[in-house]
Amino acid sequence: MTFNEQPSGTTGALSPTIYQAYDALYASAGFYYNFEVFVWAGSTTIPATPIATIERKPDQYGGGRAWIDTHKLISQYIDTDYLVNGTYKPNIGEGAYYSAVKVQGIYDAGSTSKITSNTHLFTAGWNYTIDGLNADYSAKYVYTDKTSVTITPQTPSYYLWYDATQITSIAIGAYSITPNTVSTSAEKIQGVDIVQLATAASATTDFNLVFNYSGGSVTIPVYYDCQNKYGEVDVHFLNKYGVYDSMVFNALSREVVNITKEQYQKPIYRQADLNTAWSYGVQITTPYHTNGVTQLTINTDYLPEAYNEVIEQFTLSNNILVVDGTDVWSARITDSAFNKKTIANDKLIQYTFTLEYNQPVINKIVR
Repeated sequence: MTFNEQPSGTTGALSPTIYQAYDALYASAGFYYNFEVFVWAGSTTIPATPIATIERKPDQYGGGRAWIDTHKLISQYIDTDYLVNGTYKPNIGEGAYYSAVKVQGIYDAGSTSKITSNTHLFTAGWNYTIDGLNADYSAKYVYTDKTSVTITPQTPSYYLWYDATQITSIAIGAYSITPNTVSTSAEKIQGVDIVQLATAASATTDFNLVFNYSGGSVTIPVYYDCQNKYGEVDVHFLNKYGVYDSMVFNALSREVVNITKEQYQKPIYRQADLNTAWSYGVQITTPYHTNGVTQLTINTDYLPEAYNEVIEQFTLSNNILVVDGTDVWSARITDSAFNKKTIANDKLIQYTFTLEYNQPVINKIVR
């Protein structure tokens, strides 16, 4: 039996996760592949009982091989509401689960030895199919593609996440913090609110945020900017790594409530007093199915070209949180295209997006 091993690092559960098996005995009478799928939280020890068992016949057009895709089984376990906004050092919690697969060939005369895949961590992230199947994030120490961060003195929170099994400390100058102890899947990926970290380090001007690991470090410059006169819009969004990256839209923003409604007409003679019905403005045309949805148009400040990857992930994100004081509102992007801008073609790079809140103002109130 040969079994295509899967990634050993962290990977996204929103893209197909393909396991392929081949057994030279596939032509044996009654042969089939028996896959056992395991998904669990906690330590890396594989549980005794799988969550699903999948049987596959050898594919006659695939040289007797068989394959399964487990991402839908895994994604139903992963939560995206693990972030409690305002937490200084959050863990990913139920935003990540371990998974592994075991396979063996079974036929009338017996069975082959059971083979176990790598155990790896899944988040609510995704892989670009163009980069190949089952790509992992094992080379990432900090789960963002930002090369720098810009905040204002009024920014309420701003998160960066990292592999807590690799990062040994996070420093601003001489001030540093260490990750929480990692013992389960819930602590393997951890975050830090750099606004609170800057306050603890007494950093009120531009600074370098340094993530140290054995043998090197990742440095992300943090720049302070003045909040524009319209007021900034702060968002957290699930990026391709399945963690809540942050963005400050420090330019013009507008909020619009879009309203749709239907109406019906009722007869005026149902009034008790026909003589006074008109005097009291009887409602003949009555609205119903009134539905109000808030849209928010936001603009970035001028960005470096290296931010295009981050903006692309923002447009592809399936969960965006708009921070409004102590409230956090779920939203989605209504734009259907992302036109990548470059310095060569566009000189200055700035993006405009339209967000629509997932919570309606008023929703189908029937009168």
